[in-house]
Amino acid sequence: MSDELSARLIVMDTGPLITLAAADCLDYLLYPGVPVYIPDAVLYEATRDGAALGAAEILDWAQRNAEYVRTVSTETFFNYVESRQANPGRREKDLGERAAIEAIHDGIHLAADERAILITEDDRVLRRVLVIEAELTARMIPITTRDFLEGMEGARRINSADEVYQRAENAGRLASRRAALADQHERARSAVDRMLGRGSDIASRSGDR
Repeated sequence: MSDELSARLIVMDTGPLITLAAADCLDYLLYPGVPVYIPDAVLYEATRDGAALGAAEILDWAQRNAEYVRTVSTETFFNYVESRQANPGRREKDLGERAAIEAIHDGIHLAADERAILITEDDRVLRRVLVIEAELTARMIPITTRDFLEGMEGARRINSADEVYQRAENAGRLASRRAALADQHERARSAVDRMLGRGSDIASRSGDR
């Protein structure tokens, strides 16, 4: 029996979407060649203000790539929409985070050897979640935007993680550069590496020697 873990990519909050949209790099999320799952509330929060940085680009990107960018419907968001009908000005704290946790619980069915790779702008968001939902820890691999970009750079899928941050900053987005992957166990790090293509890249380079 294989000891390897496979993975699914889930966007935990709006941060990675906004940063990549500001840098005109949303397609980087598609480079690993796996479906990208976005909870409905996360997509809503990223695009509800059409004038906000990256909002129009995110919505257009999600629609153009509907085959690969999959919106996960949640009861959390459904209830929020229902409540807005009675109170249009209502806002809910941590709506996207709660929808993401529900998606992991119920909306995305993981096999025994699968893990949910949760990409967030800042791993402190995930640390709060893990305190509340500790039983999910074994099923999740938290990474940050920085982990994702540096992994893609290491796999030679993109030129430079720093270039992405600079482009985002030039567009008005000052993104967190926190990292989280180094704190994960070896099997988790290997699963992320395989998803991002680093493992195959290393193998190909080894074969050339």
